[in-house]
Amino acid sequence: MSKFKFLYFYWLIPAFLLFLVLHQISVYYGVIDTYENGDSYTAEVVEFELKQIAAQTNGYVILRFSPEGAGEMQQKLSLPVEMAGQIQEIRIIPIRYQEGARHNIVMMPTYETQKNLVMTNIAMAAVGFLITCIIGYWVNRYVSRKMKQGETEIVFERVDTDE
Repeated sequence: MSKFKFLYFYWLIPAFLLFLVLHQISVYYGVIDTYENGDSYTAEVVEFELKQIAAQTNGYVILRFSPEGAGEMQQKLSLPVEMAGQIQEIRIIPIRYQEGARHNIVMMPTYETQKNLVMTNIAMAAVGFLITCIIGYWVNRYVSRKMKQGETEIVFERVDTDE
């Protein structure tokens, strides 16, 4: 077996990026579905934290609300910095809630930002997918050429100059 066959594992990278694209498309439609079909509630901000670690800033918010037919609910949502800035000063947040949905809570003030972030994620993963597929084409050509040539045998010669 040729050692070049392992280069075919390169195709795991585009496969993963395709999975990311499909996942983000699912997130996008889940957010839209919850926004359009969910019930409107007001949620109290129980806890809000924004973390800054080196060049990365993110945070979370814990919301408490009472859906119809159920007791009081509390849910923790992670927030990118773009969304955190919009709700930082708000103590009562209007939300859309859809029980059993993949993305069951959408905060109304951050809805457009959330959709735009997901679209950005889709675009970046799709561009990465296309680039890695193009590179994969050239990797396949390289592997095919090397496998047709066969293994070149390396001969080591010892050259000592004992004088």
